[in-house]
Amino acid sequence: MKLRQYTIAMLVMLLGLPLGVTPQAGAQDLSPDSVTATAEDDSAKPKKKKKSKKKKKSSKKKAKAEDEQTNDDTDKAEDDEKDGDEQRAVAQALSKFKPVSGKPNMKADYYIYMYSASWCGYCKQCMPSAVAEYKKLRRKKVEFIIIGGDKSREEAAAYLKGYKAKMPCIFFEDVKATNFMGLPGCGMPGFPAISVADKDGKVIKTAVGATAVKEVIENWKDYTINHKED
Repeated sequence: MKLRQYTIAMLVMLLGLPLGVTPQAGAQDLSPDSVTATAEDDSAKPKKKKKSKKKKKSSKKKAKAEDEQTNDDTDKAEDDEKDGDEQRAVAQALSKFKPVSGKPNMKADYYIYMYSASWCGYCKQCMPSAVAEYKKLRRKKVEFIIIGGDKSREEAAAYLKGYKAKMPCIFFEDVKATNFMGLPGCGMPGFPAISVADKDGKVIKTAVGATAVKEVIENWKDYTINHKED
């Protein structure tokens, strides 16, 4: 009997169990291998990163600054566009007309209008000078526009094509329909007649008759880029 008790006591000591305690079903495994495995499982789990409050606040501040800059840029662009429209009355008016041919320069500083038609002999005398000078003045932000007085838009376009004229043409009847008020600076109608105006539609020079019209065409710099306010 003593030998049996001694044997049991030795087995308990070898198994690492305290005397008087026997393993129970479902008890937690506290062996070194088990503890190590549990620690490895815990380390394998992804750790949730806490966002720095300072970094989050900095991101919000940056986003707010970018939004304010975008709004400022948009407001500035709208103001610039508005100012440009207010200063260029001629460009505003031209946008309401459908050209017979060509496309008017909406950003010109000066505009020269010449009333001309195929049925007018004096007008034909002025056309070669107009075509020759157009290439020069176009590069100086000065636009030359023919107000075509032919019976139809097709005839007005053919008239310019016959002289290989590249300048834009506005149909006379379209301007007449506005009582000549819809195109600032276009002057009084006549064939041939010419008028020089700035971008706001302020008339600088007008002339009627072939000789006077050709003089204005050939000396366009004096009435545009060399022009000085009185």
